[in-house]
Amino acid sequence: MKKAVIVFSGPSGAGKSTLINYLLDNYNEAGLTTSHTTRKPRIGEKDGVDYYYVSQDAFQDMVNAGEFIEYVKCYGNMYGTSKKAIDIVLYNKNICILDLDYEGAYKVLENNLLPYKCFGILILPPSIETLKKRLIERNSENEHELATRLTNSFQIRLIANYKYVIINDDLDISKKCIDNILTSLS
Repeated sequence: MKKAVIVFSGPSGAGKSTLINYLLDNYNEAGLTTSHTTRKPRIGEKDGVDYYYVSQDAFQDMVNAGEFIEYVKCYGNMYGTSKKAIDIVLYNKNICILDLDYEGAYKVLENNLLPYKCFGILILPPSIETLKKRLIERNSENEHELATRLTNSFQIRLIANYKYVIINDDLDISKKCIDNILTSLS
């Protein structure tokens, strides 16, 4: 299998993390980058595993040094993917997974910033009602954050940048789609 970078995007609650975890659990050749963020860890999250949690100043120093392939401000916090994180995954694996919001995905996919085969997979819920239900059941946002996420969820810019779009209505079918995409890389 050739080296490839797969950019996953989708609104919070669409099932993106579930499908990424499925891919990581079933394909030994795949690895996920760990992004940097200025947000505080949620309960159960670990530094260096879920994110590298850094201060605003440390993040800005990395921006100034050109260490990020993409970075964005999202929900009041900074998030970024370092070039080094991608190189580390691709040194050990053939497939590097990036879990990015729309802005970050746009920067990577539109500008073709990587020297590897790179494409995007957009994960969408079947409806805004389903998305709202999933976010409420997840119980990780307060009312204001929930409203903001729902407002921003369908502001999908330049869908044409994504090679694949998966409507995650049936998890088993969505997993099959992931299997078919990975098979096509061989």
